[in-house]
Amino acid sequence: MAEEIAETANAQKDLLKYRKSLGHKAMNLYQIEMNNLKQDSMLIINRQDESGSLGTKPPEIKVRAENILYRIARFTDQRSLGVMNFADPVEPGGRFQDGLNAQEQTLCRNSFLYPELLKFKQTYYAENKRNDNGFYYSRALIYSHHVKVLRDEREEGLANNYKYPDVVSISAPNVAAMKKAGLPVSKQHVEIDLFDKILRTLRAFKNERVRNLILGAFGCGTFQNDPKLTAELFRDVLARSEFLGVFDEVYFDIYQDPATLKVFQDVLTTKNN
Repeated sequence: MAEEIAETANAQKDLLKYRKSLGHKAMNLYQIEMNNLKQDSMLIINRQDESGSLGTKPPEIKVRAENILYRIARFTDQRSLGVMNFADPVEPGGRFQDGLNAQEQTLCRNSFLYPELLKFKQTYYAENKRNDNGFYYSRALIYSHHVKVLRDEREEGLANNYKYPDVVSISAPNVAAMKKAGLPVSKQHVEIDLFDKILRTLRAFKNERVRNLILGAFGCGTFQNDPKLTAELFRDVLARSEFLGVFDEVYFDIYQDPATLKVFQDVLTTKNN
């Protein structure tokens, strides 16, 4: 048993080291390519206005147990794609350089997203540090155009065909931090905050004419938001008339979390598609 534990610990150390190396390689590549990239970003502080529908058809919603890089890699170049990044509110990239691993860290160590986030170190991240708003944080979002993704889900070498999705980076309320600080957790306030951030995200993608989305269990990991509530809010926002005819396919990629996956499937789909 002791030998097995030691082997597991060594494997974890090796994996951590490997993730760190991927992040460093991504940033080294960025330094080489930065002057020739088309990507750029903007901070959207206010909620954008509602606009009319673009048709009558709702999007096809798919809930999958898959790595976000897997889905990104399988979109063809002709199809516009938007990815929702569950952003750390105070650290650009969520300390991916230290080998930490969640949705945002996976994106940052395998793409050129991190340099875009750094552009808002003062206007977004420092603001959240100065005022965490009771751990609800700012409702602003960072919209990044044409972010180069370097690798697929294997995270080995570089992809044969790079992808360039748009990315919205936005922070969920941190329910875990509220509880740790002894603050009351208002379900109503959490619901209002999540609803508004989801709505802002979808409107931003709509205004940039993005047709396909990769979303997920926003804030349902270490931030401990309720998966059922979050899934219901995504369902309700996507069903609004303003999004009819706007999106073709919407994927909810939920990786290595069977319980949350089932909740999202139950709420968002009639069958396990």
